[in-house]
Amino acid sequence: MSHYAEFVSGGEGHVMEGEILGAGSEGAVAGAPMNQTVSDSWDRCWQAGLNRSDKPRSAVLLEPELRIRREQNQELWKLAQTELQELFTQVAGANYVVAFADRTGTILEAIHDQEFSSSSASRMVIPGSVWQEDIRGTNALGLTLATKKATVVDGSEHFLDRFDNISCFASPVRNTRNEVVGVIDASTDARSRGRHTLALVKLAAANVENNLFKAEQQGALILGFHARPEYLNTTSSGLLALSEEGFIVGANGSAQEMLSGFDLTEPVLFERLFDIRFSALLQEVLTQGTATVKDRMQSTVHFTIKEIGHLMRYIDKVQFSVGPSGNERPTKSAWSKRKSEQRVARKSDCRDTVIVEQLTGLTKRLTASPGTVLCSGPQGSGKSVICRELLERLSPRAPFVEIDCTLINEDNYEQLLFGTAGRLGFFEPEFFSPDARGAGADAGDEGSSRIPPAFSGKIHKSAQGMLYLRNFDAMPETMAEDLLRVVRAIEHEQVVQEKFHRLLPRVLVLSTQKPLDSQQDPRRQRLAELLDEIGEELTIPPLNERLDLDYVIRSVTHDIDAEKIITVEAERMLAQHYWVTGFRGLRKAMRQIIRNCPGKYIRTEHLGALLRPTDDDCQPCQNCSDTVIKRNKCLTIRKSWRDNNGNVSMVSRKLGLSRTTIYAHISRSDAFTEETN
Repeated sequence: MSHYAEFVSGGEGHVMEGEILGAGSEGAVAGAPMNQTVSDSWDRCWQAGLNRSDKPRSAVLLEPELRIRREQNQELWKLAQTELQELFTQVAGANYVVAFADRTGTILEAIHDQEFSSSSASRMVIPGSVWQEDIRGTNALGLTLATKKATVVDGSEHFLDRFDNISCFASPVRNTRNEVVGVIDASTDARSRGRHTLALVKLAAANVENNLFKAEQQGALILGFHARPEYLNTTSSGLLALSEEGFIVGANGSAQEMLSGFDLTEPVLFERLFDIRFSALLQEVLTQGTATVKDRMQSTVHFTIKEIGHLMRYIDKVQFSVGPSGNERPTKSAWSKRKSEQRVARKSDCRDTVIVEQLTGLTKRLTASPGTVLCSGPQGSGKSVICRELLERLSPRAPFVEIDCTLINEDNYEQLLFGTAGRLGFFEPEFFSPDARGAGADAGDEGSSRIPPAFSGKIHKSAQGMLYLRNFDAMPETMAEDLLRVVRAIEHEQVVQEKFHRLLPRVLVLSTQKPLDSQQDPRRQRLAELLDEIGEELTIPPLNERLDLDYVIRSVTHDIDAEKIITVEAERMLAQHYWVTGFRGLRKAMRQIIRNCPGKYIRTEHLGALLRPTDDDCQPCQNCSDTVIKRNKCLTIRKSWRDNNGNVSMVSRKLGLSRTTIYAHISRSDAFTEETN
């Protein structure tokens, strides 16, 4: 049987046979034999001089001592608080308490329900109280510290008879060294839900443990793995932290149990545990999302990335294959060329699966035959960056030439496009002397470099590469007419191959921020004909709708300062911010953030002031920033409210929405101001 089997059968939130130490879910039965673990605990209590009828001893730290204990466990305590709040809403029954204790059994945080708060027990289960076995007798929290396993102490299994009507459930929290550093505990009178309550307690402990692991390994690449791919995103998955050199430097509790046959107390090479090179695994999970491999015991394991850490440093270690021959040993010159191309590609590497799918299709079709592309997307969405990546896929060394059509008019476009000889010299074959024509015919991909400099226009300079026309809808009508001839020549080069095909770009891109339907202006017939000739389309979503926004944020950070590491929490805060000006706004903000960040790590406290919206920077409300549909609706309401000077009634009439809906999307302070005015 696979050594991962116990993790497969239970799944997340399930308790498997043999996991629970104690009576179980049905409660203690009078006269039934006592569980051996509980029996051993009773023996320890007798040896400590306790009697069943004793009153619980008072063992509570003073406030200054409790404050010191919390400071010593600051990060762990904060992580536990979040999970206790969630656990408190899930525990069944009434008269219950959830608590978190440190490694000494001292409760650092406790949450009571109303009924428990009014009971005498509430005065014992308080922050600062100590629940070791030799003080409080057999209890789940103390038993978990003694056994280092999840435990249940049900009713009369408590050593002190004052706790006979309570069921207690506890689970340990371990650090990366597999040391128990805390305990999550729940006590309730709902015995019928025993297994359910223990499962919730174990889930809370696992969440604290995993979050503690990520905090301790901040900046490292963290991989998740499991025998079943559907469990990769659950708390039962194993977590491994890896160094840039491919050493496993940390493992959470699940990983240590699944890899129990291996020594993880010291850094160990990834290849010693799994039958794949670290660089090959990293390449697969980065490009495919998951990877399926064999461990050294030949069990199948599925991997994914949990925390990307300082990803750029890891990418620098990976030699991505470029095709079927990627496994062949490259020559020194080929190696240098590949490294150079990788450095360029990393600057524009896109991980958005929707965009990548478009690029893959375009690459295939434009490789077979040159063509034209209509690229649309809002301001700052990265259209030119994505088009550069398209050219990288087609021909890494080909020229990329860009023109902003808002700067062109009827008087200057001809020389800018066609050079000093103008369109007549470009389109007429007599323009070339036999010598010039022969030079161009032998030029290959470098044909544009043989054109005399005096004749060079933007089309010449983009020969066999890409001519990118930004804001093409602003071009003059006569320029559209000339470009129409260029487009027809590009897509039908065999008809004119004896004339000027060597001077043509391989790809002509018309880029716009406006929707395609807004380009249909009956007064601009030539522009309409030009659009009709476009063979391909490329649609770029707004920056906030990018599926790889986390990667984009880290890439921008790395481009500005390769030494800075942005934490996951900071990256999520940046991803939730609405970037009105797209990449431009993101880069500006990151430059300011990095300037004001004194240390190596960029944390959430470094972001607050810089992410406050300006007067013209409308942001969605906090509840609507998680999905695109909610964010767009919220922005429409808030922009309309701002444009109408806070007049809710006017916004209601214009948008056809109720006043209640509008108030839900504006801040309370703003709403109050509007009402008082």
